[in-house]
Amino acid sequence: MPRPLIAGASEGVRAALSTFIPLALLVLIAWATAGSLSGAMGDALRGSFWVWLGAHHLTFSLALPPSGLPGVLSFLPLGALIFPFIAFRGALNRLHRQFDSTRALNSKQRQGIIGLFLSYTGIMIIASVGSRSMDVHPRWWWAPVIVIALISVAEFTLVVPSGNSSALRDITRISLIVLGGLLGVGALAYSFSLAFHFTVVRALYVVLDAGIIGGILLTVLAILTLPNMAISALSYLLGSGFAVGSGTLVSPGIHRLEQIPAFPLLGAIPSAPHPFLYSGALLGIGAGIFVMTIIKRTSLATLRFGFLILPLVLTALIFAMTWLSNGTLLGGALTTIGPSLWQFPLLFLAELAVGMGVKVAFDKWGFK
Repeated sequence: MPRPLIAGASEGVRAALSTFIPLALLVLIAWATAGSLSGAMGDALRGSFWVWLGAHHLTFSLALPPSGLPGVLSFLPLGALIFPFIAFRGALNRLHRQFDSTRALNSKQRQGIIGLFLSYTGIMIIASVGSRSMDVHPRWWWAPVIVIALISVAEFTLVVPSGNSSALRDITRISLIVLGGLLGVGALAYSFSLAFHFTVVRALYVVLDAGIIGGILLTVLAILTLPNMAISALSYLLGSGFAVGSGTLVSPGIHRLEQIPAFPLLGAIPSAPHPFLYSGALLGIGAGIFVMTIIKRTSLATLRFGFLILPLVLTALIFAMTWLSNGTLLGGALTTIGPSLWQFPLLFLAELAVGMGVKVAFDKWGFK
């Protein structure tokens, strides 16, 4: 077997262990301090694998007790992806240093990445199949897609800063500025709502009664879920809103929600419509004005369709973030949680286009 392939495979094992061991320790500590007489060590280990797989956004098929009705768990904390991302970035960085010192070694470096992909994917599939139970079936077939996506993003962050494509660098920078700014505003709005509804959040903590260790782990889970909340808050501000169950909708003008799941972060959900917050659409319009202004100062202005590329890229990224941040929580009444997969991106694109049009008209009329 070629040496780069072996090196990549060993990096895959190293990356998997570096993410699994800390999460497994947390689960085992929680199990050891829970004081349950019915739980077995095997259940705790199985739960460790489920937590590890969930951190990669691998979804689960469920047979909900006691009736065994089918369900799905796909609403997972978006912030947990930082752990496998860091592991992959470190593995790729080491492979780059080992096999990418000269142009002639590019093929070896690619072999190393293939070895990394094969070993990590194999570990995820084995963990998925080996940890399944009568009620919980990890969807192992998503493992190759997840690993390819994480490797691609990690490789992109390593290659683009030193790449030769100025257009790609400009798209990356502007996308980070625009989406980072919008998500920052969404996170800030969510923080204000969380502080305003703090009594509800505290009541949900009391209802769960997780204990000291359980409370700490619940808080860690809440922190990892904050990116999901920031995306939903941004969707709310832009006007499309979000759902917390089938047939529900929470937006500035509509509040179709009777009750919320017992999860502390959901205590920040507004309890009534706030139509004046439709003014949040100015965020999307302002983003369009900024995009049109900054494009003229970059290499994108010289491209034939440079003014169309960036809005489409931003919309695609909004769609990807929406897809990752929403999902199903067990099933039944909680089939849909999060922003709409099509309404949020389309509304964002429309507001972005309006802002870009405003900037074009402003410049055309001769105002500087």
